[in-house]
Order: sequence, then structure tokens, then C-alpha cells
Amino acid sequence: MEKNKEFSSVCTFDYKKYKEFALGAVSTRKMNILFMFVSLLLLILYMIMGSYGLVIIIGIICGIFLIIYKVAGINKIQYKRTKNLNNGEDLRQTFKVSCGNIVLTSQKGDTSSYKLSQIISIIETENLFILKLKYNVGIIVDKNNLTGGSKEEFINYLFENCENLKSKKVINSKKWVIIRRVFLGICLLIFLLAIIFSFMNSNRMDKYEKSFEDKGYNVDVNESVNDGYTFKTMTVMSNNSVLYVYDFKTDKMAEHNLEYWAKSETDDNVKDEYIKEDSKDYKKYIIDDKGYVILVRKDNFVFYGVGNSHYKDELNDMIEVIDN
Repeated sequence: MEKNKEFSSVCTFDYKKYKEFALGAVSTRKMNILFMFVSLLLLILYMIMGSYGLVIIIGIICGIFLIIYKVAGINKIQYKRTKNLNNGEDLRQTFKVSCGNIVLTSQKGDTSSYKLSQIISIIETENLFILKLKYNVGIIVDKNNLTGGSKEEFINYLFENCENLKSKKVINSKKWVIIRRVFLGICLLIFLLAIIFSFMNSNRMDKYEKSFEDKGYNVDVNESVNDGYTFKTMTVMSNNSVLYVYDFKTDKMAEHNLEYWAKSETDDNVKDEYIKEDSKDYKKYIIDDKGYVILVRKDNFVFYGVGNSHYKDELNDMIEVIDN
């Protein structure tokens, strides 16, 4: 298509058009898209690790920012700022392209010009084409009153004459807006699951406490704070044995402490014969050398039992309470 072909369009920049432009431009930015996917992967990773508290904190912070964004009305503020710069009127801008040049003219007669070679991508929304330049600058073209040819002819003209286009493909913002909404929906679901799982975990210590008390054991529960986490520790006592129960919040922390204590009890000589059970969510050590020690990891809980070689059944009975 010849370079001297002319296209023109007039766009009245009301609030609806401004929102459409802002949403279309923001939703298709590569950094925003990358941030969404990385954030989602991190949230899923934290859930797998059992860091429900961290997911809840992230969800609360993001929720606060979203509320502030909605209440403050950032788009409306920016729209009003643009309107005030135009004597309180909606900006009415004429777009014209010919001979490789783009000229924008406001209703006040102010003009600005650009080269077709400055266009690096084309974004399409419901009513607009956004011709994207470097540094997040966008030229708005109203599709509904385009003259000089059809929408398809206009796009073909740009493909043929915009030599610095990164891709000869129009980016449809609608698809990315849907992806963004799906992302927010998934994040909300993860946030709700984190609350549910956190609540379930908090009840587990209470259940263990009740189970031991029902069996007639002396039970004492304490809380301590470490690295911003509140840890519950339960001490269960019988005549010749004591069992310490730790809620480490995450499976990873529980695994780390289990292995650390196993090495401590064996002077860094953990033998295969000490491992009685080993699965994804459960691992048991029975160390019967100097004394009688049972170490168990069950999900994010670690049970550290210390007994007497002459009263092994006493500690074994205590471990049976958590295994049932």
C-alpha cells in the first residue's frame, strides 16, 4: 500500500475512552504480564511449602492496595488532570497520517507530530487502536470514525510502513484483560485456601492437646515468636518419658529441624537403621543407643520424644496417640 495514502480519525477523550485506553495499555505491558505470572508461581510455591501465613499477609497487602486504588480512583484523577489542562473540557484530538508522518491536532489548535518509524507495536481495544511508541507513549486512534479506508486497510498500511514494529501482529487487549481477571480470581482462591488451611493447622495442635489429655498425660502448651512466626510448643509428660510437640508452620521448616535433631542425637552419624518410616508427609526415627529417642515429622509438626531404655513402651504409647 502506497506510503502517501491518508487516514484520519477524531477521538473525544471522555472518561470512558480514557479508562479503555488505560486498561488496554496497562494490561498488555510485558512487565505487568511477567509480574502476574511470577507472582502466581510464588504464591503456588508458598502454598506447596505450607507458608499459609505468608500468603495471607501478601493477600491482605494486595487487598489494601486494590481498595486504595478503587477508592482513590487513580484513573479518574488522571482523567480530571488531563481535562483541567484542556480548560475543563474533554480533549478532542484529530489524528491524521500521510507520507510517513502522524500529526495530532487538539481542538485548541496545538499540534504534535511523529514518524511511523517510531511505532513499535499496535494494541486494539473495543473502540480504539493504540499505536505504542517507546517509553510507554501511546497514540490513540478511534476505530469508529476512521476515514481513508477500512480498519483492515489501516492496519495493513501500518504493517507495511512502520519499519520498527516488533511484530506484525495486533495485540488484542481483550484477551489480556481476561487473563488478568483470571489471575486475580486464582489469587483470590489461593488466598481463601491459605486462610482455610491455616485455620485447620491452628486446630491441629488443639486436637493433639485434647488427645493427650484424654489419655491422662500432663500437657503444657507454650507460644514463642521467631522470625516473625508464632510457634506453638507442647510438652507431654509421663512418669519416665517426655514428648515435645512443635508446630513449625511449614513442612520445609519441620524437615530441617527433624534432620538437625536426628544428627544431634546421633553425633552426626544417622544410620539407615534408625529410619523406620519415610514418606512425603511422614518420617520416623527411632534411636536406641545411649537412651531411647523417637523423632517424628508429620506434615509441619515435629514430635521429639525422649524416654528410658527400660520403659520404651511408655514413649511408644505416646507416639501412638499422634499416629491414630
